[in-house]
Amino acid sequence: MPAGLKTLRQFLKVVDIVLEVADARLPASSRYPDLGTILGGRSRLLVLTRPDLADPEATARWLEAFQAGGTPAVAVNARTGEGMRLLRRELADTAKKKKEKLVLKGLRARPLRIMVLGIPNVGKSSLLNRLAGRSGARTGDRPGITRGPQWLRMEGEMELLDTPGVLWPHWHEAGTALWLGAIGCAPEGILPVTDIAELVLQFLLARSPEILRARYGITGEETGGSDLLTAIGRRRGFLLPGGIIDREKTALALINEFREGHLGRYTLELPDKFLTSPVP
Repeated sequence: MPAGLKTLRQFLKVVDIVLEVADARLPASSRYPDLGTILGGRSRLLVLTRPDLADPEATARWLEAFQAGGTPAVAVNARTGEGMRLLRRELADTAKKKKEKLVLKGLRARPLRIMVLGIPNVGKSSLLNRLAGRSGARTGDRPGITRGPQWLRMEGEMELLDTPGVLWPHWHEAGTALWLGAIGCAPEGILPVTDIAELVLQFLLARSPEILRARYGITGEETGGSDLLTAIGRRRGFLLPGGIIDREKTALALINEFREGHLGRYTLELPDKFLTSPVP
């Protein structure tokens, strides 16, 4: 963490605007809480990624809330390109204003320098690739795959700086950490997968119990039971020697299906509970 922040401060000296990337399913908890202090007065534009996996109405409410609070924000699906036109327009406006200021000062115009920031696996590299128009930044589904800063060029007199994901000191707080694990933004192997799966099941029971019946064949009696994970493992045939249910394999399967949107589109926290733990 200290080394990561030191690197950020070093590059902040040469960038004009920061693209802060957060996951649309956890618009508050997937952000770095002290970023405003670190950036000072530097321009910032918030990008909510994976809106296709979040509740569209909730995403619209979040964007309104951020705008009302003075933080420009857009939602971008880096996989399909939806929202990219608006993001490029925002960046072009910033580049134009920056160029005008330099000309007024009698200075030579230069490309707009953009830093892309976010905690691990919020979709930074996919966004960079979409902005750059090529697969110049390494991508993957494992947090922290970006190992070091990378500069990328893009059209319109702009340069992009990619940085490794940064987690804040208290990422392991109860509740928040598990939800970050549920959407894939916590390091693998740190959090018990069965704990994450149990949290997801509690959420689905409260929000969409019908999806458990449709997806896993869970009966009404089972939804009222205390061990849904075992019931799902039994339905899927995830067995260990001796016929014991493989709860860890079941948990991983459930979490992956939740992350990929097979269990529905959900926003796990809402603007009226800003920066609080997600609730059903």
